[in-house]
Formats: sequence, C-alpha cells, structure tokens
Amino acid sequence: MDKEKAKFILQSFRPDGADAADPDFAEALELAAADRELGEWLAHERAKDAAFAAALSGVAIPDNLRSAILNVLQSLDEVSIEETSFDAEFIGALASVTPPPGLRDQILNAMDVEQKVVRPSKTWGWRKISSMSAAAAAVVLGLFLTFGTGGNVVASDSLAEVHDSAISMLSAPLFSLDLKEQRQAKLYEWLQSEELPAPHELPRGLRELDGVGCKYLNIGEDPNAKGSLICFRKNDDTIVHLVIMRKENLAADVSTTLADAGESCAKKDGGEWAVTQWSDAEHAFFLLGKMEPTELAALF
Repeated sequence: MDKEKAKFILQSFRPDGADAADPDFAEALELAAADRELGEWLAHERAKDAAFAAALSGVAIPDNLRSAILNVLQSLDEVSIEETSFDAEFIGALASVTPPPGLRDQILNAMDVEQKVVRPSKTWGWRKISSMSAAAAAVVLGLFLTFGTGGNVVASDSLAEVHDSAISMLSAPLFSLDLKEQRQAKLYEWLQSEELPAPHELPRGLRELDGVGCKYLNIGEDPNAKGSLICFRKNDDTIVHLVIMRKENLAADVSTTLADAGESCAKKDGGEWAVTQWSDAEHAFFLLGKMEPTELAALF
C-alpha cells in the first residue's frame, strides 16, 4: 500500500476507532505509524474532522422541522401529489436550518481535498465513497437552500450586501412566506406575536395597499439577530418588499429619514430592482421592488 492509497482510506476512518479492525484500515494505520509525514497528515486530518463535527453540532434545528417533514410524508398516503410538489415542501422545511458561521468554507475545503486524492478501485472503497458523498450532499444541499434558494438570511455588513442578499432571497424559485395574509393589521399582529420588528410608520403609498404576507429573517451571522420581511401588492404584477432590521444588527449606517427616502430610490446595479432605505430611532428599513426608481419613489 502506498501513501496516497493510505491517505484515501484514512480519510474515512471513523473517530471512534470502529474501523481499526478492518484489514485495509489496519494496514493504512500501520503505514502512518511508520511514516512520519503520513502520521503528521493523519493527526491534522483528525483535528479537522473534530472541528468539522463541532461545527455541525452547532447547527440549529428548528423545533417544527420534524413535524413539517412528517406532515409532508403523511400527505403522500392521503393524496396523490406531483413529485415536484413534495420536493418543494421538503426542501422548504430543510431551508429553515441555519448553518453556523464558517461551515460552508469547511465543506468546500473538504471537497477540494477529496478531489485531489486518487481513488482506489476496490469495491469497499466505492461503497464508502457513496455513503460519504450522500452525507456531504445533504449538508451542501442545506447550505445551498439557505443561501441560494430562498432561505431567510439577509446580510448586514453593508447596504450593498443587504440589497444583494434580499434580492437573491426574493428571486429564488423556492422563496416562500411564513404567513400569507391580505390584511396589514394581521401581518403586524403576527410579527408582534413572533417578537419580530414591525414598522411604526409606513410610506404613505404603502398604507392602503393590500398585504401579501410576511417572513421571519435572520440578520447576518448572529443567530439571535431577528428581522422581518413584509410584502405589499402594488398591483396585479408588482409586489413591494420591506425588510426591517434593528439598527444594532446592521454594521452600515442608514442616515436617511422616511421623509427623504423617496429621493434616494435607485436601480440596483442597473438591474430590474429599485431600492431605497431609511431609519428611525431603532430600526433600519429597506424597500425593494421590480420597478423603475420613479415608481418606487411615488410611494413616498
């Protein structure tokens, strides 16, 4: 057995030592004990595995995830539904899982290492690769859902990042609201019940619009930083979106007042979205919509 093959085998060595009796693992471990370079590599890998496991243990699983998945599974027995509908509901449940900071980079680093290792052709190796890939795919799927397909995370480091992350979330094919409701008063009641920020004053053009719904947001990397999304129906083809966060959770400064926000409406990087922002004593507000800046400004 050469060192490259030993490295590949030892990459899937379980931390509890359960694989030590396997002849292939035993041979690879014996080589690591005799070869200083390989031994140091193994020690480094075990340290990375421990850090990765600690990061995974920090993933916050929402209380309703189990019941949401069971409800979807139960619906399969009761009605005939399209597979795509089931996928969307199941993925929607997974999308509420918030990974800890740094987990994405650790996964990408692990994938990069795996690609550089020569795979042995023995049957046991491919079997282990399949199980490892399935586990990695599940974690990567969770990250992809949270950050790429309409999760609930909005950035907080700069105004541009707030705009970009909000637009990415709203544009995702699996984007969904936590509450769908036409009456604005009901939306604010729900936000209050969830202890989420709500506006004390709205632009005059939003006050009489029908609501579409609202959503809980995570702000930045702090799992305790809560924000809100409220959606209003401007007309049959246009929805206006209001992101609200506490100023203490926003690294950038929003000095514009509500009275002046109409003059700050602008296209986001020349694209389809118009954006503006303002703040009061406690909160920062970001208004976004697929429209011209003049249309957004007309709401103020």
